Amino acid sequence: MKTNTITVFFLSIFIVLTISFSGCEKISQMIPSDTISTIKVGVIQPSGLAPSFTKGAELAKTQINNSGGLLGMQVEFIVMDNQEMRDFPDPNESVRIARILIEQEGVTAILGPLLSTNSTQVGPVVTELKTPIITGSSGHQVTATGDYVFIAVAPSSIQGATTAQFAIDSNELNAKTAATIRQEGDVYSNAVADAFETSFQNLGGEVVATEYYQHGTRDFDIQLTKINNVIPDVLLIAGFIPEVPLIAARAREMGIKATFIGTNAWDIPNELFNVLDDNTPLEGAFFTRDFSVESPDAAPFVEAYSEMYMEQPDGPASWGYDAMSLLGIAITNAGTLDSTVIRNELTKITDYQGASTISHFDENRHPVKSLLLHTIRDGEIVLYKKVGP
Repeated sequence: MKTNTITVFFLSIFIVLTISFSGCEKISQMIPSDTISTIKVGVIQPSGLAPSFTKGAELAKTQINNSGGLLGMQVEFIVMDNQEMRDFPDPNESVRIARILIEQEGVTAILGPLLSTNSTQVGPVVTELKTPIITGSSGHQVTATGDYVFIAVAPSSIQGATTAQFAIDSNELNAKTAATIRQEGDVYSNAVADAFETSFQNLGGEVVATEYYQHGTRDFDIQLTKINNVIPDVLLIAGFIPEVPLIAARAREMGIKATFIGTNAWDIPNELFNVLDDNTPLEGAFFTRDFSVESPDAAPFVEAYSEMYMEQPDGPASWGYDAMSLLGIAITNAGTLDSTVIRNELTKITDYQGASTISHFDENRHPVKSLLLHTIRDGEIVLYKKVGP
């Protein structure tokens, strides 16, 4: 009888504990075990190229957080380096990082990468995992890699067409013939040069040479000799720094008198002017930007950036700032961290004014924005005039 009493007692204790743990389990299902306190945003930043992209995004994040954050939460960056050395890019690194940011870090969205080639590699991944990304790339094919991909920069197709029209129509150049030199296999470089050549020919001009160079090369003599032989009025240098100033310098040494023109890859003044001991070869060149420190509309951004970093912003800084600001608007309008809703809200943004002015995103998720033509005069980049749409 005593044994039965003890058995009943322990059985009762077991039942009570079972009910208690069951109740705790139900309560734990009602209260999230990991309450969200910050909104994580991934940044894919190549430290070997334009670190100012992240600095611009940091400024926007700081302004947002100082104003109360988004949906009552502070924004937190998870910054990862996809390309430490400019001369030795790893084509798989951006993809690996994107998966880490989404699958392990649980970011709501991603800013970057910068290079269009890297962005096309990441596009299918973020779309598969339904995570919005706003890149600092201008290659117009970038957004074709996935429905969750946006670019914050004026697309290369528009930049190439705009420079072609300026070359032909402007009284300054009045070009009849043109040559192009580009980096073989690079998405941005080829997109810009292709758009330029097509538009230049459609406007009645003649493309007399199309030359390619390998990434990392410092010898352009074969390409420039061919260009020199056909005496073009303008030469589009559709490349990156340090190749752009190196090509310009060697072209002048070889006697090429064509006016040099370029696009937004030139838009890192500190780097552009630090390659050559003498920047005279760059004098009189023209290139397009979608941001200018001289633009009155950009004055609040320029002032805030200069105060925060004690230096003036460049193109990549403006793209980072706009990317984070646009994401902030989309999250606010979405009222949720649901990635699909945020993605859809990005497509609805109109009349944005930040570092640049964006009318809206078109059907390709390209920003519709004006271009600003700049020239290099007395060793400085000077606003020339507004061009394009």
